[in-house]
Amino acid sequence: MSPANSATFARETAGDPRKGGRGFPVDLPLRCVFVAAQVATVLLTWRVWEARSHPPMLPLLELPAVHAGWPMLASLAMVLGWPRVGVPLHTLVLGLAIVADQSRMQPHVVSLATLLWAASGLPDGRVVARAALAALWTYAGLHKLTSATYFTVSGAWLLRAVWPAGPTWIGPTLAAAVAGTELFLGLACFVPRLRTTAAMVAPAFHLATFAVLAFRLQWDAAVWPWNLALAAAGPGLLIAWQGAGLGAEFALARRPARRVAVALLLLPAGYWLGVVDAFLAHCVYADNRPKASVCTPFSRTDLEDVCRGLGVVLPPAHRLYAPFFRGIGRPGEWLEIEDPRWIAHVRGFARRKLRWDDLAAPAVLGKAAAAQ
Repeated sequence: MSPANSATFARETAGDPRKGGRGFPVDLPLRCVFVAAQVATVLLTWRVWEARSHPPMLPLLELPAVHAGWPMLASLAMVLGWPRVGVPLHTLVLGLAIVADQSRMQPHVVSLATLLWAASGLPDGRVVARAALAALWTYAGLHKLTSATYFTVSGAWLLRAVWPAGPTWIGPTLAAAVAGTELFLGLACFVPRLRTTAAMVAPAFHLATFAVLAFRLQWDAAVWPWNLALAAAGPGLLIAWQGAGLGAEFALARRPARRVAVALLLLPAGYWLGVVDAFLAHCVYADNRPKASVCTPFSRTDLEDVCRGLGVVLPPAHRLYAPFFRGIGRPGEWLEIEDPRWIAHVRGFARRKLRWDDLAAPAVLGKAAAAQ
């Protein structure tokens, strides 16, 4: 590393405990913002953290059905006072909560937990958080731009919120502007000359998103704390990011942190191969994700709407549809699943139909056998 780069890196890592610094100057403000956003998110989605029978919990592993809300809040309190212990603890608590119920695998909750590592005071925490932030913006933009109906459906949705009486052609333009801005923010993270611009654009973009979601659309209310946190994360993480690509700090990071950062950047691409969930791949507010509807001879209801009583939407993952429908469906109903991804057509699961009677029959037979 040249003397100039060494000096730059020394200024950037003045708060790295390995370098004997006094603390990264934005650690405390960012920590307060991220913790407040996560606390607000948990409170707004309180029902999903409860132990419940309806809508059904969706465990990845069979764990005791306990109330996860209070442990989440307790771990966040620990983050404020003892961040080096609290941030890993909060990550662990969230992970166990998701294992006990995959309905809790929400993009805003996972993103905020990842961003907390930037203000943890732990070595290499910023390396992980920066990779997560860059991946979020990049893939969120790409998913929208590659979605066949995003410009028409989401464009009309945005137009109703921003300018209800506006001409219809503005809708697709607004949609393109949103997706293009996200993609620009993501790619700008890797270009030193663009980071300052991105650090200024990010707060404006996310504050505008917050205003639209919170005051105009009145939809998905739980994501407004996330957008406020992302508005702070832009300048908080980008201004001090030095060096091309993943930066000089990445080059000196420990191997585990480098591996996690690279994984956060590459794994979302697995969504197009059908091996990564939509929400974990930052496929949000795009129309290229699986959809399921509860059907009767007289009605059709989006499965996401059934889950809104929890304050969240059901993660769009094929493996969750059948157990969730088995818990909320009724005799004679069926579930229709559509997946627009090319991999779904190649592997034969682009369209499926599941009847509640067929799903419930094994469970009923199992209970009868256990009773005997």
